[in-house]
Amino acid sequence: MCPSASLAKADSQQSDRKVDVYPVHSLDGAKHNHVLISWVMRFNDVLDSGKLYLALSKLLEIGDWKKLGGRLKMGTRGKLEIHVPMHFTASQPAVHYTHDDHIGIRIEEHPAGSQFPEPTKGPSIQPISNTFRPFLAPQDFPKTIQEMVRRDVPQVWLHITSFSNATLLAVAWPHTLMDAIGQQELLRNWSLVLAGREAEVRPILGARSDILQEVQQPDKEEEALLINRNRLGRLGSFMLVARYIWDKLWNPALEVRAMFLPREALSRLRSRAEQQIQQAGPQTSDQASFVSEGDVLTAWATHAVAVTTASRPLTVISFFNARFRLPQCKSAAGIYAQNMTLLTFTFLSAPLARGSLGLIALSHRRHMAEQTTQQQTSCLLRAVRDELENERGLDWFLGEASAIPILVNNLTKANLIKSAEFGPAVVSRGDDKKTRSNPLGTMVMYYNQPVDTSLKSPSSFYMLGKDFADNYWLMGNLYPRTWLQIDEDLRNM
Repeated sequence: MCPSASLAKADSQQSDRKVDVYPVHSLDGAKHNHVLISWVMRFNDVLDSGKLYLALSKLLEIGDWKKLGGRLKMGTRGKLEIHVPMHFTASQPAVHYTHDDHIGIRIEEHPAGSQFPEPTKGPSIQPISNTFRPFLAPQDFPKTIQEMVRRDVPQVWLHITSFSNATLLAVAWPHTLMDAIGQQELLRNWSLVLAGREAEVRPILGARSDILQEVQQPDKEEEALLINRNRLGRLGSFMLVARYIWDKLWNPALEVRAMFLPREALSRLRSRAEQQIQQAGPQTSDQASFVSEGDVLTAWATHAVAVTTASRPLTVISFFNARFRLPQCKSAAGIYAQNMTLLTFTFLSAPLARGSLGLIALSHRRHMAEQTTQQQTSCLLRAVRDELENERGLDWFLGEASAIPILVNNLTKANLIKSAEFGPAVVSRGDDKKTRSNPLGTMVMYYNQPVDTSLKSPSSFYMLGKDFADNYWLMGNLYPRTWLQIDEDLRNM
């Protein structure tokens, strides 16, 4: 071997030793997760941005939390992996940190900040504006996964905007890293480090070996995947896609807005749904007629979409998290910072979608219950894994080819609004009204969205969760006419 080749090999080996390589698990690396997302949170206190940055950086040095501080790279087999420096330094930090200081003015005095969603006395629809872009991430934030890989930058970006009475705190990362439950655990454990309670930080499990691969091994005869009976063939799939494109071309652009729904309004909505279920006829048991708040809100959004579009069947595509269905995850002694989100499908006829709120909610509850058992979850994971490993792409073409799709994501269980306890970083109290309902250093609302790209989904509805007064924060990406219908519904609540 020539000397230059020997030196090159030695340099390569030395370089390899400078990083710790973590895999990007199968579901994490799916194409639909190749999006850069920001979670922007509103705090009604002034927070010390430096303390927050140092605490987050310290968290990402603990055990396998360092996986979050690594850099995305393309592996030799053309798949993403995460390279973590052996030691984080000023030139190779665990977190990219920026701070915009408007401490001389109140948030209400800032042109964009004054429009940022906040609690109201009654139900309200509030804008999610493009003018909020400076709050999501710095201007040099990567626009694509490919750019993030090429630039060799951290995955986690912390961007804080300070006002004299409020703080907007944004954490942005690639969706290949984790899901909303990962974000929840990030906030909770970040809070522990901030409070000097590092010993209580929960360990990250499955950083190198995918727990979802383990649970996908059948321990007994596998039952059939129920959604397969509704799977479209090639012609049906083509017709569904063609109709979706046609709808996009001949309809106005979808609009993203936030909604604030006081607990009293939600209570009235749920009571109406339950009365409609009782009036429809006796159920076999109380359990058979049960609908959750999530079912009712899903039904409300679904009905608004149905009555403001052509009379067609409607397919509700709802997210659910495998963590809450698989015993291996529920009994774990740590947390899994990865993507475990799957889909369920509720198939509604045109008359049902335009009819009773209660019966839509009940149909959604029954479809979800049937499709999210432990057996069905394991079966779906195996089907998804097979499609990903064979690079066929995920086949979610189900239901009727003429159906209108609506995407629903219920994040209530993540309890994100209450997950950040940043009291030790409070510099001064921002809201000193007697009506204040949240503790110092906690948020009043948040929302999440892709940083420099629009939401590319069909009509969609998000339950962001409850605040400290049990009021609901919601978000939608809907047609203007659907927003008019929702506004009318809110005024009649």
